[in-house]
Amino acid sequence: MEELKKQMIEYNKGKWPKYKEDGTPDWTNFGISLDIEKRMDEFVKKNPDTDPNLIKAELHETIAEKFEPVIFPQSPFYFEMGVRAAPNWGTPEQFNVGSWMFRKYHHLFEKNNPEKFRMLGLRSQCAIDWFSHCVDSDHHSLGYTKVLEKGLAGIIDEVLEGRRGCRSDSERNFIDASIRSMRAVISISKKFSDKARKMLPAAGGEKERRYLSLIAETAVRVPEHPPKTFYEGLAALWFLREVTASIEGIGISILGHPDRVLLKLYEDDLRKSRITREEAVELAGIWMMPTDIKFDIENVKWPETSTTLTLGGCDREGRPIYNEVTEIFLEAHSKCNYVNPKLNCRFGRNSDPRYIRELSRQVLAGHNVFAFLNDDSLIEANVKAGKRREDCNLYGAGGCQETVVEGCEHSEGAYYYFNMPRILDFCIHDHDELQDSFSRFSIKPAEILSSGNFGECYARFMKTTAEFIVHGAELRREAGAPWPQVNPCPFFSSTLYGCIENRKDYSAGGARYNPSGLSLVGFGTIVDSLYAIKQACFDGKWISPMELASVLRRNWEGHEKLRMRFAGLPKYGHNNPEVDRFAGQFAEDLRIISDKLVNSRGGKFQPSFFVYYSYVRIAKDTLATPDGRRNGDMYSQGISPGRISPASSLTDMIMSLEKIDFSWFPGNSVLDVQLPLGRMDVDTLSSVVMAFGKIKAPTMQCNCVDVKQLKDAQLHPEQHRDLVVRISGLSAKFIALEKDVQDEIIRRNVFA
Repeated sequence: MEELKKQMIEYNKGKWPKYKEDGTPDWTNFGISLDIEKRMDEFVKKNPDTDPNLIKAELHETIAEKFEPVIFPQSPFYFEMGVRAAPNWGTPEQFNVGSWMFRKYHHLFEKNNPEKFRMLGLRSQCAIDWFSHCVDSDHHSLGYTKVLEKGLAGIIDEVLEGRRGCRSDSERNFIDASIRSMRAVISISKKFSDKARKMLPAAGGEKERRYLSLIAETAVRVPEHPPKTFYEGLAALWFLREVTASIEGIGISILGHPDRVLLKLYEDDLRKSRITREEAVELAGIWMMPTDIKFDIENVKWPETSTTLTLGGCDREGRPIYNEVTEIFLEAHSKCNYVNPKLNCRFGRNSDPRYIRELSRQVLAGHNVFAFLNDDSLIEANVKAGKRREDCNLYGAGGCQETVVEGCEHSEGAYYYFNMPRILDFCIHDHDELQDSFSRFSIKPAEILSSGNFGECYARFMKTTAEFIVHGAELRREAGAPWPQVNPCPFFSSTLYGCIENRKDYSAGGARYNPSGLSLVGFGTIVDSLYAIKQACFDGKWISPMELASVLRRNWEGHEKLRMRFAGLPKYGHNNPEVDRFAGQFAEDLRIISDKLVNSRGGKFQPSFFVYYSYVRIAKDTLATPDGRRNGDMYSQGISPGRISPASSLTDMIMSLEKIDFSWFPGNSVLDVQLPLGRMDVDTLSSVVMAFGKIKAPTMQCNCVDVKQLKDAQLHPEQHRDLVVRISGLSAKFIALEKDVQDEIIRRNVFA
């Protein structure tokens, strides 16, 4: 595997983005991509009225014709097309030829509603935040199960049958584009087969001959037809992910659910003596290798790969999954000390105890790459959102822990972040500098300082919160309306249930489900702040709202004793019944607000307390808050307690979550826990995981660290090259991180 690693590192060095002095992209290392884009520019110039789906199909056929396969002789897998940058998983930034259409037609977002588009530039001033695009071009999951069961040829047969029912040109265009795109992907796989055959005479040894022969024999059939062996199943998963990312210009974040979709193939291989367990572990290790290399995990300061793997959980009928394939992937990932793919490990009350123990053992050994996703919470939440249980049983999560029902939806998991503490900031302070933005948004924050009681104060705050949330959703809905013209994805859509039946691309709402995410940031901070106002200004009356506002405006300066008094008030996450009931009611009120929101595809917004690293990033503009926080300090993380007065007991923190009904939050909610390396045993952590699951909390991720070791790594990085930490929705080599991120991790509360 070391020789393969060297081959991949050397190749990917030439596929890193480069920019000219004026900041424009330098495409020198992407010559074929330039030729493809030039040809597509000429095509649309000659055919200006072509349906967007057919334009995309033309792009797919052009890529299939012109790309040159790249095969690593030390790997049996075929996937590298050479048409996108190494650290690009498909998203439509530069250096991805599949995003040509997105970039060419991105102006339609602005043209559709210029005023609304201009308002996007003001969104962060109004507690509304997302990334640079009007839609979520990331966090996709292919319909892997469908493709592996039917093969692309089987899906094409179904699509041809469905074409007879088309009622309009637009429906026929979508169906025809889907067929053309699937055939283009089949052509791509066959080019890999041809390339492998041509490389065979120069193979350097038995291993290379065996691997090249496997590619030559397999790529000509798979994924056109279903895989027949464990190896072929692995090859299909990686090929489908990488090729879709390269031709569609969307982030394919989930690599699949191998211990569910590959188990029968593996067992059949064992029965027929085609593979040994040791060979399967080696294959899994090779299969998982590319991500860390492509993203230069050893050196990159923020190594977001948006690449996840689902393990455990249950099958379509709800039967728990834990088998030898699960063990193979866990063993290979740990043995190779991989950081990626991120391991999203589903569990539930019926999970095999051996599975929970093995996950706990690896966490406690410092393999900080896991998220524990609770089926008993997340399946129920997605069912309650109106989805079929058998579909929800197959959910995955990506590019961090944003839930996606595999093969049925694109959930736009994390592209609308809402800054809750900032709303309280607006309601307390005048913010003259923001009045023009408020006016443009037609929103005036409620004045809460003159409230006669806390009920009135809370009602005013929630009214303002609702106005901002609704306005952000409306802005997203209107801004995202041109999506089907900007970047339809007929190949991706063909793998989703609903799109072929509805004869409509997923971007136009063709999938079986069409939700969007609403990530609610700063939960613990805002709960503690509102409760502090209740306790200090209305129940205890030892400071007036006006006096508190004045102190906050001065960032607590000259009032440190008062700040400490506020910091010492009861807090969320400490198993205080009154505070936790208030947190539960607040979560319910947020759910009621989000339940009325509709997105550009006709689906609902799914609320979540998934926050990525926004608890740091979007907190910087928020003034001091009544929980004792100072100007610009970070918020609480996900559903974790705030850090002003850290929870002393892991049990207390988990028990606080029991008061929140997470069944209304299908987008996921994440508890981050920092554990002491070497001071907890497997039985204890296993019990913690199951206790977390029993109260139906959604997701927990652990960071098992030695703080002294982290501090020493800052001083002597060369001695700690393998030290991996969990940041938020991603893991990283600690010594590669920026110092402020390192310091933030060091300051986290460690539970004994």
